[in-house]
Amino acid sequence: MLIGAAAFLLMLLGDVNDAAWHKGALRLCFPTGLVLLAAATALRLDYSGVDAAWCAVSGAFLLVLLYVLFGSFSVKDAYVRQDSGRRVYDKGFYALCRHPGVLFFAGLYVSLHYAFALPWPDAALYSALNLLLASAEDKWFFPRSIGGYDEYKKRVPFLIPTSAGIKEIFKK
Repeated sequence: MLIGAAAFLLMLLGDVNDAAWHKGALRLCFPTGLVLLAAATALRLDYSGVDAAWCAVSGAFLLVLLYVLFGSFSVKDAYVRQDSGRRVYDKGFYALCRHPGVLFFAGLYVSLHYAFALPWPDAALYSALNLLLASAEDKWFFPRSIGGYDEYKKRVPFLIPTSAGIKEIFKK
């Protein structure tokens, strides 16, 4: 669990860098944190008694989470670019809420418990740390590093989708 917690600290450091420091050497903090979290999680799974149905649920949550984080917008603009030209993305899942990844992350970690016996403390801790990271991003880092974010905050809820957001996602 310590490696997983350290992973979130690295991701936080990456966000601080994007918002304030803009140091090239620190650009790898966020992706390194993601890799560490994946490794910490994989090491805690019990592969001996896999539940196939829950494994499918985990796979679905993972695919949607990967799409939300890396497939719904330009990865280069979101995760590589550090200049002031980064603009808010408010289409698709990001029309539902500002941090849809938090919901799918929690779903993934709950389903990993049932699929691979991931210990509940791991699932709870990582989900809580992810929510804290998203809260920090929303309050301090994204308004400083993503153009139009303050206006986006006025239009789109933080975490819980509204009926208007659900209608928006199905417009296209």
